[in-house]
Parts: sequence; C-alpha cells; structure tokens
Amino acid sequence: MKADYTNNRGALVALLREKLREERFTHSLGVEQTALALAEKYGASREKAGLAGLLHDIAKQMDAPALAEKYGILSPSEKTLHGPVGAAWLLEHDIVKDDEVLLAIKYHTTGRADMTLLEKIIYLADYIEPSRDFAEVAQMREYAFSDINKALLYGLKLSMVDIVERGSLVDIDSVEAYNCYRRMFEGGEV
Repeated sequence: MKADYTNNRGALVALLREKLREERFTHSLGVEQTALALAEKYGASREKAGLAGLLHDIAKQMDAPALAEKYGILSPSEKTLHGPVGAAWLLEHDIVKDDEVLLAIKYHTTGRADMTLLEKIIYLADYIEPSRDFAEVAQMREYAFSDINKALLYGLKLSMVDIVERGSLVDIDSVEAYNCYRRMFEGGEV
C-alpha cells in the first residue's frame, strides 16, 4: 500500500485500526485532525500533515525494542522508541517514502533542534489533540494557534519537567530542541 493520503486514507485508517487499540486509534484520528488545522493555520502541506498525523503512532503497540534492534535505533527510553521505529517500519513496508513525513513521525515525541514546520505541527498536534486533558492543555492550544515556536518551547518544557519528575532519562534530542527554542525567547518568559 502506498501512502497517498488523499486517495488512500480509507486503507490507511484500516491499517491503523488493525495495528492500534481503540483509544490509541481515536487519538491518532484526533492528531490527524489537529495537524490538518495547524497546517491550514501555518501554510504547511495538508497532505503531509494529515498523513504524518494519522500514522505518527503506528508502532505504539508493536514490539518497539525488538524493532529498534532490527533497525539499529538507539534511545535512552523505551517510551520514545515508537516514533523512530514507526518511521522505519513505514519505510520498510513501502507505506511512506516522503522524508519530511518520516522525520515528523520520527521526532513527534522527542522533538529536535531546528525542526521543520511539519515536525513542529506533528509534535504539537500529538500534544493538544482533542482527547488530551491535562492542566496546561488550554494554554498549549492557545499558543499552538498563535505562535508555533512559543507553543513548541512550552511543550518541550512541560515534557522535560514531567520526565525529570518521573525519574526517567531525557532524550538528547529533547534537550537540544529545548535549548534551540529557548534561545529564540532569550529574556522572554515562556
């Protein structure tokens, strides 16, 4: 199956339904819709945003550690493996070949320094889709539709605080992303 989002969305949705539990499937549809709205707001490709949003968690219920070993993917946390594993799996199965979409899927959990617009959109869409419910989500949604870089920095900050409070390891890509976007707001409060 080739990932022509517009013409093959039904087949892609069927693939997701097969690979994901109901809650994760619903989340993926929410990320897709949020990514489309953000793409519209910021002038990004709706085709790529919809595709990446829909498929971003394709590997969430797969054996990510085993697949990471197969693909040679290293990560300090099993929790962040599903992004890079999903991108590798989609490429291997000839479902997605577009590098921009694959990178958005790969970095949707960790972020990275100097993210593309599509990467920012998928990172944020995953964070703020309609079923998300946490104390700061209203603020995140407001930032996401008014200043994408401010939203990104705010999300990275919240994620890193959560990771540290849980006593987990912080992925180096997240640290580099935070530092990159923090520099944009030097002296400003976010």
